[in-house]
Amino acid sequence: MKLSRREFLKTASVGGGTALTFAGATLGGPARGLAQVLPKSAGKRLVVLGASFGGIFTALTAKRLVPDAEVVMLERSPYFVSCPATLEYLFGLNSLDNITFGYSPLIGKGLKVIRTEVLAVEPDKKRVVAAAGAIDYDQLLIATGIRLAYEDIPGLPDAYHLNASIYDKGTPFVDTRHRIQAFTGGTVVLNAPAGVYKCPPGPYEYALLWADHIKKKNLKAKVILIDAKPGPIPGPNAPAFLAAMADHKDILEYRPQTKISGVDGGRKLVKTDWGDVQFDFLSLIPPNKAAEFIAQAGLGSVFAEVDPVTFRATKNQFVYAVGDAAQTPYAKSAYTAAVTGKIVGTHIAKAMGATVADPAPPHNICYPYTAGDKAILIRADWSYETKDGKVEVKTKFTADNTPKPSFAVIRKEWEKGLWREMFGA
Repeated sequence: MKLSRREFLKTASVGGGTALTFAGATLGGPARGLAQVLPKSAGKRLVVLGASFGGIFTALTAKRLVPDAEVVMLERSPYFVSCPATLEYLFGLNSLDNITFGYSPLIGKGLKVIRTEVLAVEPDKKRVVAAAGAIDYDQLLIATGIRLAYEDIPGLPDAYHLNASIYDKGTPFVDTRHRIQAFTGGTVVLNAPAGVYKCPPGPYEYALLWADHIKKKNLKAKVILIDAKPGPIPGPNAPAFLAAMADHKDILEYRPQTKISGVDGGRKLVKTDWGDVQFDFLSLIPPNKAAEFIAQAGLGSVFAEVDPVTFRATKNQFVYAVGDAAQTPYAKSAYTAAVTGKIVGTHIAKAMGATVADPAPPHNICYPYTAGDKAILIRADWSYETKDGKVEVKTKFTADNTPKPSFAVIRKEWEKGLWREMFGA
């Protein structure tokens, strides 16, 4: 079920203390004591934390393979926003109505979807503590995505109101679209963060779409992309990104191997190891981390540490993690999350007694934008190799670095295919 723009904005303002009813469970504010969200499990209960690509594909796969299993999803947002279409929405290439979905279709497929905030995981007790209360599990999947670590950039928390986020899916996400449309000129400062982050080509797409937008609007403006790395990623697409940025050299300035050390919101400055950068429009991606309860539960220092084949947590046999929340050698992208969600769903089904063949290794397909009407291609195929009793993951890349309108069209159809599998849309 797609949500209209009016419904999106209405639900975006709903606080965590507002009572909602999903799948027969009425949720209010924070739980008093540790009341049970649902009755004790009679067995074969999978609890999924997070209802985005990884969580949804895992839940649907496990339910299909083990029809009598109880599959419960805990999700803090009242709606799903498709991450790959974020940049399309921000620059008017897609509508909010098209990329936003309600969770009712999942309930129609036999899943239970409960809106609540996850507070803690207690592996020793096999239960999750949420704002709505506690729920026990037989198998647990963590698919809570990233946490934007604003605190890791000095001054950025105080300048939060100035930073136009491309990843906050509530009001800030909508606000960024409005800010871009209202922008009349000046200096736009963007970044590609150090370390792993969701959607590796995202910052370069974002910078190029900004340059395209400025050129089309004939604005007196400049884009500065600060990159902590020596060059664009994924590596096979670096030549295409560099060539596209060179085509906008009068508008877009690329600064690789530059680290951001802080933000001065009062003076509108981004501090870097190469000097201060003045901004009129700020849109930084903070370091990406996982939910803090993962480390608190002893499941990993930052991300959940998992076996790269089964996605079972290395610290607990009843816990799995997938997508941006998991520490894996795979790309943190929506398509990878969808594919690996099917894989981990199969392994969870086997743990619940299903007889099914082991799934093939994952792959990823992505069509990064180089302009509003052109895209390139990157595909990664992973394989397993056992050496000295340890599994190593090998990566084979395939790239097409010629920007093509057809790839931009395929990208949207590729995304619609994922939506149809999840929501029947």
